[in-house]
Amino acid sequence: MSNSDIALRERILAEGARLFMEHGYNGISMREIAEAVGVSKAGLYYHFNDKQDLFLAIMHGALDATGQIVRQAAGAGPDVGAQLGALVRGLAGQPADQRALVRLAGNEIAHLGPEARAGFGQRYQAQFIGPITAMLASGMARGELRPADPPTLTWLLLGMLYPFLTTTPAGGARTPDTAIDALLELFLHGAAADRR
Repeated sequence: MSNSDIALRERILAEGARLFMEHGYNGISMREIAEAVGVSKAGLYYHFNDKQDLFLAIMHGALDATGQIVRQAAGAGPDVGAQLGALVRGLAGQPADQRALVRLAGNEIAHLGPEARAGFGQRYQAQFIGPITAMLASGMARGELRPADPPTLTWLLLGMLYPFLTTTPAGGARTPDTAIDALLELFLHGAAADRR
């Protein structure tokens, strides 16, 4: 693929992501995406088989970026506290458009065919859920976390983090460090007052 083809593909992905976020999966057509990019429909179909293929390419790109954050967090320190700190700060510190793709995936993935949904789900498990679960299980094995069901803990952590991933603070600012610190403190140490 030539440099101009690569650049056009990147423009299609960026414009497609913007339009999907504005209008939803069913609210936009390939013709409208082609017009927004400034290419013919044939030019669009040269790069993507159909709208589902384009949507999945956008979602896979977002998942690859998120997976990179998870991999970096896993190597961020010798203990689960340092790793979770890097994970939460990395996810919450993503640009607003990247956080919007999390919301887009959650809202629009149901419009894809069963095979595409299943494939995305497997990739999501392998690049995101599975590594976080392994991080928590390792922390338990080292005695840094009390024994619990690692998949349940993963969903609890992500449930706490979800509002920070799906909303944008005023003016597009990043999530305040105080909110991230509070989330980590609550997850790692609980909300109960120390009664010793």
